[in-house]
Amino acid sequence: MALRALRALLRGAVERVMCALPRRTQPGDRLILAYHNVVPTGWEPRGDRSLHLPVDKFEAQLRMIRNEAEIVPLMELLTTEAPNDRRVAITFDDAYASALALGVPACAAAEAPCTIFVAPALLGTVPHWDWAADMGAWSGADRERFLWQQSGIPAHGQGDLVPSSCAELRIAEYAQLRAVAGSALVTLGNHTMRHLNLGALPEDAASDDIEEADRWLRQRFPSQYVPVLAYPFGLARSPMDTARWTSTIDYALRVTGGWSGTATPRGRLQIPRWNVPAGISRYGFQLRLRGRLGSRP
Repeated sequence: MALRALRALLRGAVERVMCALPRRTQPGDRLILAYHNVVPTGWEPRGDRSLHLPVDKFEAQLRMIRNEAEIVPLMELLTTEAPNDRRVAITFDDAYASALALGVPACAAAEAPCTIFVAPALLGTVPHWDWAADMGAWSGADRERFLWQQSGIPAHGQGDLVPSSCAELRIAEYAQLRAVAGSALVTLGNHTMRHLNLGALPEDAASDDIEEADRWLRQRFPSQYVPVLAYPFGLARSPMDTARWTSTIDYALRVTGGWSGTATPRGRLQIPRWNVPAGISRYGFQLRLRGRLGSRP
């Protein structure tokens, strides 16, 4: 523990020094941020802790983003060039109820557009990864087995295996999603129907899961839906430019990567995002925004 604390102290000192250096991003650069959940300040960590960011930290990050770049709607960032501006788009994966209750209002207060990626079959449930982490069964080996042997399909089914008192681990109900989608700053994207590992599914099954979610979202949210896919777990089939998907999906986002200088970097179905971990420090986040950590794809 003492060694870990010393390393954290040294890392923090190095990060503070690096934040004084000039930023490496250039006008015209763009960055898509991937968040998952936003929880109350002081919330006792549960579930997959890397996904659950306290709201005070999220609000501070929004302020830091504003100091470094313009926050724009996802589709604007993907489809238009802005050679004189650095631009950032904010996205939330999974549609956690707490993210909709706290994260979306924080974005609204900052006048920051955001896109929520929805897997309709998860609505109203506690996702497997939070249940498994809460039960102490989400090691690296557990995760690999779940993703590649089970294709991301929970053996127990989705449901209420985490106590209902832990509301912050629950995905939103449909009614909450509809209420949030009424904001002019919110758009909804495709996170597949069941949030399975597309890389472990047969091609037809992967395509069907994407198209089913596309139909569900278009029917219920025709004006809020954007034809953008966020790969569940950041994993896709190879090659990712699968012709079957192009009839419903215009763009697809990974959950790795960083700043880019082009509108559709390295193919429209493998666009990078930076997944923001809940444990990142203030200075670590600022270094990412300044292009001092991570690499351009």
